[in-house]
Amino acid sequence: MKLFDEKTGYLRLDELVEERASFRKAMEDGKVTSEEMKEQAELVIAYLKKIEAQLAEKDQELLSDTLCELAVLYVMNAFREE
Repeated sequence: MKLFDEKTGYLRLDELVEERASFRKAMEDGKVTSEEMKEQAELVIAYLKKIEAQLAEKDQELLSDTLCELAVLYVMNAFREE
């Protein structure tokens, strides 16, 4: 799985999201329910706990910083003026 587009250098996150079974399942009916949000949050937490258990403290800090800045980017995008 390639995270970055070879031509643009940008993160392929939107494309990767569309490939995920969890996203496709949630979007089958075109609506996202509170239960689906809860299930996805629990899945993310489980993955993060697995990663945290395997990383050294220095690497955990790098991961935390990366996730936080990614979240900032996506929130900024929601408020962006075109």
